[in-house]
Amino acid sequence: MYENKWKDSKFLNEFIIEGPAFNPEECIGLALQYKFHNYINVYGKGTPQHTCENEMFLEEPLIKHYLELLKDFDIRQSNPESTPDNYPEKSELKGWLVKCDATDAELPMHKDVNRPCGIILPLSFPSYLNLHESKDSGISYVHEYKPVITFLNTGDKFHSVSISPHIRYQIQFDCYNTWEEVKEILL
Repeated sequence: MYENKWKDSKFLNEFIIEGPAFNPEECIGLALQYKFHNYINVYGKGTPQHTCENEMFLEEPLIKHYLELLKDFDIRQSNPESTPDNYPEKSELKGWLVKCDATDAELPMHKDVNRPCGIILPLSFPSYLNLHESKDSGISYVHEYKPVITFLNTGDKFHSVSISPHIRYQIQFDCYNTWEEVKEILL
């Protein structure tokens, strides 16, 4: 079994911050209503992720509630300065519904190129995320998701998902605040 290296929450807060609790059971039905497609990353490679970017999902009353809640805290879900040059449209992962089937393949270590921060509402459990100190390090910390809104420093810190027998569902929003802004808002 893997032993987490990090005990200091200040160091961990550079990677991940847990926000308010929510009820995943209110949202899991949404994952069954929409069609998913295989997610191809910005390098043109397949991943164990399947996504749904159906615009109607954003009109769901519960999703509108969470988007309004985030807006109240000045959490930005769009980048007003984005252009085709700095926000590659070939990457279709804009957030919303994500299904990760890592039963046969892991999601390799990476940083997100299109967003500084990810906002995750985990819908199924158990669900884990590996955090890495650097590109050359092994897994430094394994985060077990809880039913809380989770903020990840995805654009600056390396993360991955190991092979798992559990298919995981989550709602995932792109966030364009800097990690320093997110920390100021949440901590």
